[in-house]
Amino acid sequence: MELNIRPSYKAKERELQEASEGKKTLPAERERQDRRDLKILGSMWTMIAYGLLVFLGGFAIWNLDNVYCSSLRKWRRQIGLPWGILLEGHGWWHLMTGVGAYFYITWGIWLRHCLDGRQDEFELYWPRTTTSLPMIVKRKVMNGSVNGSANGSANGFAKKTS
Repeated sequence: MELNIRPSYKAKERELQEASEGKKTLPAERERQDRRDLKILGSMWTMIAYGLLVFLGGFAIWNLDNVYCSSLRKWRRQIGLPWGILLEGHGWWHLMTGVGAYFYITWGIWLRHCLDGRQDEFELYWPRTTTSLPMIVKRKVMNGSVNGSANGSANGFAKKTS
């Protein structure tokens, strides 16, 4: 990931590619790509940290549930439903490992797009880092127009011509 995306590592590869193709990238475009790639790296490392934290947190809760099972059962019976469900460590393990796995699947999809050089076609949509899940979405603007607006099918339905 770092070798193919980090601008300082890509500089030598970029110089070789420009020399072999005879094309020079404009400094402003190079700067834009470098800023974009540094932002992508930051979001990828954040995604890795959150995924690992949630996954390991679920594992820790499940282990605590195993160690203190008899006490937790007693507390669940005293509290009753629906609040007793919050003390089900095995259930939290399932939820949290699922969310952690989702982070890694999303990270893998985003990494694949970046390694294929398609960072400008897709973007990571993650509105609030702590209270939302990240998604990879196709960019709305391509070739100067919103997707589908040129042919009138921006909402997914073609216009009637009659």
